[in-house]
Amino acid sequence: MAERRSALPKILIAVYLIPVLFPFYWMLKSALETPADVYKPRLWLGSFTLENFDTLLRTTNFLVTASNSLKAALISSVIVVVCSGLGGYALARTNIPRKALIAQIVLFSYMFPEVLLGIPFFALFQKLGLLNSIWGLAIAHVTLSLPFGLWLMWQFYQALPKSYEEAAEIDGASKFQTFLLVMVPLSIPALTAVFIFAFAASWNDFVLGLMLIRDDQKFTLPIAMSLFVQQMELNWAVIQAANFLLALPGLLLVLFGRKYLVRGFQTSGLAN
Repeated sequence: MAERRSALPKILIAVYLIPVLFPFYWMLKSALETPADVYKPRLWLGSFTLENFDTLLRTTNFLVTASNSLKAALISSVIVVVCSGLGGYALARTNIPRKALIAQIVLFSYMFPEVLLGIPFFALFQKLGLLNSIWGLAIAHVTLSLPFGLWLMWQFYQALPKSYEEAAEIDGASKFQTFLLVMVPLSIPALTAVFIFAFAASWNDFVLGLMLIRDDQKFTLPIAMSLFVQQMELNWAVIQAANFLLALPGLLLVLFGRKYLVRGFQTSGLAN
């Protein structure tokens, strides 16, 4: 009976993972097959070829759009991590009037769809000269993740005991030194979780990129994907190769950063 109970969670996890991981398997399978084999309904790999990836890289500007997505995602993620760390620490450790209300209002901003955010961004960036710019797009992407990052870091710093800071102050450290040398190393798991969330939000964004970017040499991958479908004339093997490469960075981030994600959410209290 005890062995059955111990095996039950593993079985449930396996049942849950099958529909989660199957799309990734199917994308990779289709990307590694010839176009003729893609249309054959079978679960296993029919034929093996890397021609689809070669065709994608030779006939499209995939690498250019991937570079644009990477730049925007890295810039916005770094900004979100820095602002979330500083803002979350300020909310947790300073006596700001009605700081709980402030944090709730920030989180409330998630109720607004991206289309509504894109309209004022378009007008503002047009005046600032940031329209059709990777930097402008990255700044716009900050709004997709900063509310969550700020909320997560606020909860994280609230959960940390103040004894760490008190010990640093006794040793003569300033407030900034205490934050930089003591609190930041302790908050690496939560900051990593914020980075992964911000990177994924920026990497997968379509609406803001479509509204703020006009030059096809500055398109990001989600926008370019719609063009690839037309350019490839419904060659689903090549399209699946593009889909797999689009999903790969987020998948790798979650796989290699899952330890920090779990620790960050647990310490902040969001896992309960």
